[in-house]
Amino acid sequence: MFKHLFKLIWKKKKSSFLMMLEIFVSFLILFAVWTLSFYNYRNYSKPSGIDHENVWAVFINFNTDNDSLKTIYRDLVRQKLKTYAEIEAFAFTSSNMPYSFSSSNSSMKYNGRETHPEFMSVDPTYPDVLKMKLTEGRWFTEGDKVNKIKPIVITQKMKDDLFGNDNALGKIIGEKDDRKQVIGVLRHFKFENDFQAETACMLEPLNGWHTDMLVRVKPGTTVETEAKLSKAIVQLGKDWSVEIQHLDNMKANKNRIIWVPILILLIVCGFLIFNVALGLFGVLFQTISRRKQEIGVRRAIGATKSHILWHFVGETAVITTFGIILGLFFAIQFPLLNVFDLDAFTYVMGIVLAIISIYVLVIACALFPSKQASEIYPAVALHEE
Repeated sequence: MFKHLFKLIWKKKKSSFLMMLEIFVSFLILFAVWTLSFYNYRNYSKPSGIDHENVWAVFINFNTDNDSLKTIYRDLVRQKLKTYAEIEAFAFTSSNMPYSFSSSNSSMKYNGRETHPEFMSVDPTYPDVLKMKLTEGRWFTEGDKVNKIKPIVITQKMKDDLFGNDNALGKIIGEKDDRKQVIGVLRHFKFENDFQAETACMLEPLNGWHTDMLVRVKPGTTVETEAKLSKAIVQLGKDWSVEIQHLDNMKANKNRIIWVPILILLIVCGFLIFNVALGLFGVLFQTISRRKQEIGVRRAIGATKSHILWHFVGETAVITTFGIILGLFFAIQFPLLNVFDLDAFTYVMGIVLAIISIYVLVIACALFPSKQASEIYPAVALHEE
């Protein structure tokens, strides 16, 4: 039956060209939408590796450019924070803390391999604040700061980029005057947003000039404590300024930058697909109304209602197949050429989901007109013709 339908549609390809073109365009749109959606869903489903609940980001301006003074001021702040029973842990960090709009990266090489990790300078208490867990090695301590070779903790992505399947612990990277030794590996560390892919990142002991910090407070800590903490820090120095933000709010803002454009894209594509569905619905109704004589003859020679129904549905499915084949030619180029640096599985899933969506859409549009055609009586159809 399908061989007969393919021959039939191929002979009438000129009259079915516009419908094939609609299918082709719809397939490419759905391929793009599903690929983007699947990519972001996969990233979202992976653990972030950090606990952002009850964590405050404290931005302090010491109003000085002297690194030695900043070191002294940081110690003053540390001593003050230790007096608050509501504070569980705290750590100074570089400005590119999780969910911030700051970034710092550079190139790192090892035996011909290269990656561009995010650099973060943090206190040894950093994992206590964000409840981070290592899969390999250990975290650096205060004693590690005096080592000639700077200890670093890297993410699994950075390990894969530089060392492949080799053991990363103990490996030394960097230039001669700034050598770094890997002492720990983080499996997951999504510091930009929930939709972030696995990223190369390197955490090292805090240097002399960073003044931002993360503070973990006990659950239920009120805004009054936040206000008192801010006031207490400001009173430690002359012309200091403090701003406190909640990490969960910062995370929501960064997530919004990702999901709002995706939502708008889905709405726009939904309207486009809806218009295509209406067009297909109208074309099928018109096509069937022009073929009443053929339907009458088929019914007269013994075709049942189900035969007529599935014949028209089959024709629509064949036309859809031709449109999809044309779309596949373009879609398959994306994994082959490694466009946008996405893995092939994401593109394959986008193609599969687009194909399923197209067939569901088209068959749903074809069922009602085909059912109407199957209920035409032979005598009525031949009489009208």
